[in-house]
Amino acid sequence: MSEETPPPPPADDLSPVDPSGSSSEGLPEPELKTARQRRSFWQKLGGEGLTISLIIHGVLILIAAIWVISTVTDSVKKDPDSFATGAGGGNAGDRAKVQPHKIQPKNAKTLAKNAARITSKSTTATISLPDLPVSSSASMMSGMTAGGGSKGFGGGSGGGIGSGMGVGVGNGRNFVGKSVMGAKIFAAKIAVFMDASGSMSNYLDRVEAEIRKQFPDADVFCYNGLFITVQDGMVIGGDNFRGQPVRSSGLGVRETDQKKLTGAGKNIYKKFDDNFKMGSAGAWIDIMRQQRSYDALVLFSDFQDGVTQFRIKGEKAETNVQGGGYPIVYYDGIRADVARGNDTRKPTEKRWEDEWLKSFSDAKDGKGPRLYCFSTQVEPQQLLSKCVVASGGQIKMVEWLRTGGQPPADPTAASGAPAAAGAAPAAGVPLPAAKGYKPPR
Repeated sequence: MSEETPPPPPADDLSPVDPSGSSSEGLPEPELKTARQRRSFWQKLGGEGLTISLIIHGVLILIAAIWVISTVTDSVKKDPDSFATGAGGGNAGDRAKVQPHKIQPKNAKTLAKNAARITSKSTTATISLPDLPVSSSASMMSGMTAGGGSKGFGGGSGGGIGSGMGVGVGNGRNFVGKSVMGAKIFAAKIAVFMDASGSMSNYLDRVEAEIRKQFPDADVFCYNGLFITVQDGMVIGGDNFRGQPVRSSGLGVRETDQKKLTGAGKNIYKKFDDNFKMGSAGAWIDIMRQQRSYDALVLFSDFQDGVTQFRIKGEKAETNVQGGGYPIVYYDGIRADVARGNDTRKPTEKRWEDEWLKSFSDAKDGKGPRLYCFSTQVEPQQLLSKCVVASGGQIKMVEWLRTGGQPPADPTAASGAPAAAGAAPAAGVPLPAAKGYKPPR
């Protein structure tokens, strides 16, 4: 530091200098104030940051919503001139591929053309071009079958055209035929009506044993005779029958053993036992044909009681006998005092037969039971024969039971429809002549 430079004044001597050059002594000193601004309650809580965050998230949500809506709209819209392959997700599934143009399937034979042989036309040429490979329709089809056609023609994507199901669905039921007293019964669960009249009592134990060899869980019902009685177009004791019957079948020598019935059989017995006692086999068939618990219905009898139809409405009883003496408008049995086959019924009085035939015809589609008849004496009545044929069941004559013989060997052909000996006659074929009249039981 040079000698000409004066030393700085002491700190105590420093004082503000008036720019005008005058001294500031004697003037009051200025007051220093804080410049910090008071903050609001919202700011103290961090409201500015929250507001900014909400704005940013709202923008992001808006962008995402616009993107999703545009994507869904694009996927829903379809070009009318395009088609979608059903690759795994159905015809319009997630994995479907949309083609820009319709893919027209072409006949493979038109694509497999034999290439023409190309050779030189010059007579002096020494070289001829080799033959091109020959493609045949067979090779094209085999290649497509082996997977060569998985890409389609013209670069199209595979997957097939059409909406058909690969696996068929059917409603028919197939059963293995089980041999019972020389007949083949195609069913898994059966119900049996046994004629428990006095003349049939000696056969009941053995017939039931033969049936249970193949069907241990069969539901066996025992009632008097095998009567089918109709009154004013309704089967007596049937599902739709109401009123007082002109004839009741009564009790047989044996009643149904409830202990041997399955759960379904017990329910039916509890609900319809009185109906079966009233109308015998007619009521049993009319009700059981509508049950879905059984694949087949089996009738065992000598079939001598037959089918009888009365007309009550508008008619007057002539004599006080069973049946009330009302006119018989249809009969198919062995009674000699009634014209067999006589039919004076009105169309409305025949509807019950059509309903029976319809129920047993549905057996071929798995919607109804098949009907099987075992007889020790005569062929079943014509109506029953028609029902057997319609259902694909079988009629079997078992005369050997009367002599204590043995059932015949198993039939060689498993007949779903009766065609062997003892089979039901076709509709319209006259039945065999009835045997002698059997006294009432």
